[in-house]
Amino acid sequence: MDAFDLFRLVLDEYSSRIIQLTSPHPMNAIQLSDALGIPIAACYRRIRTLKEAGVLKEEGRAVSIGGKLVATYRSSLEKAEVILTDGRLRILIKANGQKTANEVLLSDEPSMLHWPIDQDAADK
Repeated sequence: MDAFDLFRLVLDEYSSRIIQLTSPHPMNAIQLSDALGIPIAACYRRIRTLKEAGVLKEEGRAVSIGGKLVATYRSSLEKAEVILTDGRLRILIKANGQKTANEVLLSDEPSMLHWPIDQDAADK
């Protein structure tokens, strides 16, 4: 996953909340699901994606309220930067001690400058 894709993932509403919630201390999927107000299956999908991207790690196991042993997760995101200088967009992500960086000249990437317009909202 390149830095741009990773940054898009980090900007996702639920993914960013999972990263935020698991930064100070590890949490299990049930706790995250409850905190986010989303179904446990949706929470596990986000967890899997974040783990695959390297910004969330399984930290250990804890006993749940039901007495089951469940995995706990902690954010491994150390730094996320977006820098715009002289028409160049640079993304830097650091997680698990690994750095991922990409840079693009905005004039070479028109899709980054295209924002769809809601015509109904524009007419109001």
